[in-house]
Amino acid sequence: MVSNAMRIWLVAGAAFSAALPVGLLVWWRVTRRAKLTPFFVGALTFVVFALVLEPLAHRFFLLSDSALSRALNANPYLYMLYGGLAAGLFEETGRYVAFRWLIPKRRFPERDTAVSYGIGHGGVEAALTLGSTYAMLLLVAAYLARGNEPAALATVGGQAAALASVTQMLASLTPGAVVLAMLERGGAVLLHIALSCFVFLAARDKRQWTWYPFAVLLHAVADMPAALYQRGLLPLGVVEVWLWVVALYALRSARKCYLEAMDP
Repeated sequence: MVSNAMRIWLVAGAAFSAALPVGLLVWWRVTRRAKLTPFFVGALTFVVFALVLEPLAHRFFLLSDSALSRALNANPYLYMLYGGLAAGLFEETGRYVAFRWLIPKRRFPERDTAVSYGIGHGGVEAALTLGSTYAMLLLVAAYLARGNEPAALATVGGQAAALASVTQMLASLTPGAVVLAMLERGGAVLLHIALSCFVFLAARDKRQWTWYPFAVLLHAVADMPAALYQRGLLPLGVVEVWLWVVALYALRSARKCYLEAMDP
């Protein structure tokens, strides 16, 4: 079902998702002598706010049987607005909480803290989305190649529909799709580093609080096209290009914050 060449591409994608944050962290540590704690706090904060708290909101706004959830699910543009704003609000609030109370200024006054945190936040997202997905695909492909369908079924949670979806994904997967996914994760990590600089400044200087809502809105704008892709209204290539456009704009703005607005 899956060629050896395709398996190599999947391994490369999974390895990339781990090597990207580790490589960035090592480079940042060597060049700036940055502390490691903000990296781990960033990773933990992403898990709590994006993977635990945000899905609770989705249960209420998207999955409950209410007039609001029906309206959001029926209208792709309302769904796009909700999805983007939910992601921006939860993740940027997590950043703000981390910089105010989990990474206290008296212990981590350096502006390098913002970048270290961003690498951790974006890095764990890459590992848990791209890396774990490709690892699961490799495992399912190996089981199916051996004729061990029960093991493949257990890998996807025992759902026959889920296994059928994964099987279809494996059949349609191409090297180009893997490369595109790696590029998308690269852009996302850079965006998270930039957003961390904005929120760091908002959390450390009350006079600069407007950077927090700016980060929420910028995060939402970056994520909104993905919601339209999920509804079949935008091609994936447009979504990826848009993410990089927003990421590069954010990096340019964050560089000014990092170099000029923050204390050295």
